[in-house]
Amino acid sequence: MKSQQEIKEIIARINQGTASKDEIRQFQLWYNSFDDSQTEVDSDVPLVELQQKHWENINNRIAPVKMKQIQWLWKVAAAIVLFSAAVAWIWLNQQSDVDKPIFRSAVLITDNTGQSEEISGDLKDFLDTANYVDLRNYKSLSSLATGKGEFTKAILPDGTKVTLNVGSKISLSPDYASSSQRTISLEGEAYFEVTTIPGRSFVVTTSDQQIKVLGTKFNVKAYADLEKTITTLHEGKIELTNGRQSLILKPNDMVLNTDGSFIREKLTRSDKEAWRNLDFEFDNESIKSVLDQLSAWYGFEVVYQTSIPNQHISGKIANGSKTADVLEIMKNLTNGNFQLKGNLLYVTFANN
Repeated sequence: MKSQQEIKEIIARINQGTASKDEIRQFQLWYNSFDDSQTEVDSDVPLVELQQKHWENINNRIAPVKMKQIQWLWKVAAAIVLFSAAVAWIWLNQQSDVDKPIFRSAVLITDNTGQSEEISGDLKDFLDTANYVDLRNYKSLSSLATGKGEFTKAILPDGTKVTLNVGSKISLSPDYASSSQRTISLEGEAYFEVTTIPGRSFVVTTSDQQIKVLGTKFNVKAYADLEKTITTLHEGKIELTNGRQSLILKPNDMVLNTDGSFIREKLTRSDKEAWRNLDFEFDNESIKSVLDQLSAWYGFEVVYQTSIPNQHISGKIANGSKTADVLEIMKNLTNGNFQLKGNLLYVTFANN
């Protein structure tokens, strides 16, 4: 992890125009991997003076580029870092080396006879809010599944819309098309927009809970290797049960199901389920669960060479981040060592 002195020196070189491309990338990754409220860089120069002193030089450097409006969360303790990070962001985006990871818009569908078919498309289709794989004519649909690095949005035979995260699967009950109760089982993470059909309820089951729906929009995160199942209600009303407890959720309720106990929380952010925009976000999750999810996104297998620290981390990795940059962020957050060889990620933690 970069020391404050090293960051100050990089800031100075950025403002002088002498920083290397790698130094700018290291600085941006260092900054992006930390909570602003925990970031401090010592300086005796007030922000206003710093801006006035360097702005002409910075403006000359970026004048040929049409600048996009960038929104930063300004906090006093990180003011100078924020200012310099903006410069680094603009400079980095002028570079032509864009080795982005390859995600896919793809889904494997299986019918009641066991026959399977892969449907794939441009990744832009997944990001297009109006574009779905239309399965309304697949009356014998049995399941939908995504693999590593694969995302999909589909319309089910009853008109219900579902968005699947990587490494996820939904299975429809054999009588889904005709029963008074449409039942879906979920492994992984999915966002549902349920079509209301009078007299026909909608139920989603996971390994540890059941959700009864009455026409609504909600997200369920239920990967097998996660410590908890997270259910988030966006619109409408759902009933959540696990055999021991029962809760009625209202819009913007989020319920954590850990060891059979429900904990209700309120959403405070507007960017709900960042994964639907291909941003990877984690909030107070264990290092192992974050790495397990990253392996599903980026297609590598994790090999732990030491024990894993009992530490929880939070952060966000923006759409389009290179694998190398993702690993650098994880290094900053965990003080671990990450080496990717082929599709194997070797992870080592100090003092373990």
